[in-house]
Order: sequence, then C-alpha cells, then structure tokens
Amino acid sequence: MDIGAGNVYLPLVFTNRSTTTCTLTGYPGVSLLDSTGAVIGDPATRRGPTRSPVSLPPGGSASSSLHTLNEGMNDTPCRRTAARIRVYPPDSFDAMYVSARSFRVCGGVFEVETTQSGTGG
Repeated sequence: MDIGAGNVYLPLVFTNRSTTTCTLTGYPGVSLLDSTGAVIGDPATRRGPTRSPVSLPPGGSASSSLHTLNEGMNDTPCRRTAARIRVYPPDSFDAMYVSARSFRVCGGVFEVETTQSGTGG
C-alpha cells in the first residue's frame, strides 16, 4: 500500500489463536529472507513512538506496519528481492514467517512501527 508520494507500507497482522488473552507491547522484530533462508540486509529499525500495550482476547488482532520507499526515490539502490519476511512478535523468541510477495526494501529505508490495536497496521 502507498501512502504519500514515494512511501510503501505493508501491514503485519497478529491474531491470538490461543484460548487465553495475551498482551503485545512494543515493536516486532522483522528481517527479510531469501529463498535459501539467508538474511537480506539489516533488520527493520524502529519508527515512531511506542504505544500502549495491546490486550488480545482469543481471536483478537493487533498490527504493525513495515515502511520503505518506492524504487528511485533516492540514490540508494533497492535490496535484492526477498522470498519471506521473518517476524518476531513483541516480547517473543518464536519467529513467524510470511511471504514477502512484492515487498522490497528500497532507498535505504526499512522501518517497523510499534504494535497497535486492530488490523490497519
């Protein structure tokens, strides 16, 4: 999704699949992986202020957004295309993996926002 000229945002949605309420606080850890599982570049840096903890009842969702730039917005080249995105939910040591689809880091910007209530990112 593009919001503002040259910006690319991708929402990451976390859904509580357990039978008990859980709480997410802060930023997820995010890295891009190639098809062999090797990390592409540095992990995402934190962007923006930390929000209040998000309490997720069973089936509830919270989200965060990844941010980069469109290709050609500055002289910094794009990273090679990722196959998957590795995400560590806030306060977790267990990674989740999702398809990178067409998300590619460009312009030297790879940021993640703090977790917030809802699925909007």
